[in-house]
Amino acid sequence: MSESSLWTLGLAEMRAATASDSPTPGGGSTAMVSAVFGVGLILMALRVSARKAADRQALDPLIDSGERLMARMGELADADVAVFEQYMAALKRPKATDEEKAERRAALGTAAMDATEVPLTAAQAVVEALDLALRAGEVADAHIVSDVAAGAALLAGAGTAVLYNVDVNLGSVRDAAAAADYATSRDHLRSRIDNRGQAVAASCRVRLGSA
Repeated sequence: MSESSLWTLGLAEMRAATASDSPTPGGGSTAMVSAVFGVGLILMALRVSARKAADRQALDPLIDSGERLMARMGELADADVAVFEQYMAALKRPKATDEEKAERRAALGTAAMDATEVPLTAAQAVVEALDLALRAGEVADAHIVSDVAAGAALLAGAGTAVLYNVDVNLGSVRDAAAAADYATSRDHLRSRIDNRGQAVAASCRVRLGSA
């Protein structure tokens, strides 16, 4: 995969790239692409509801938040590819001399931390999007609240998926204190994603009459 944005690919190209033997797009970037579509469903529900509403003042701020989150998640999908390529570039650095070895170790350390921080940032964005979904599920038109639930389900799955990148990269973080902080953040985010995902699902089921 080249450094060009994932968002220049058509759906068929993205599908083929994901299933190819190229390491990118991998789990993190594909998860965030899924998250973008999850937010897209929530935005659709809000926009349809706003079109029908007598007073849309309560919906417009939610739509604005959704647009910002969707743009941010799109950037994070590309960032996931970029940090992986950064790590691979560090692996390929020369190591013939002590100086080259030291420079390579430093580059690998930086790349490992970056590759851990990007999915943590992505998971935090998912938490914010699930908060939006919870609010959207309460105000969206009853006939389209199922799309809010579907969007939230995609988000929860994406959040769970992107945190596996933290798991795989933690072992390469040489700074023990930083690694411990990352692990704590991962655990908090995983719990928040699970709890919010369940809350949205429960709220939407009540409105759908399937609770």
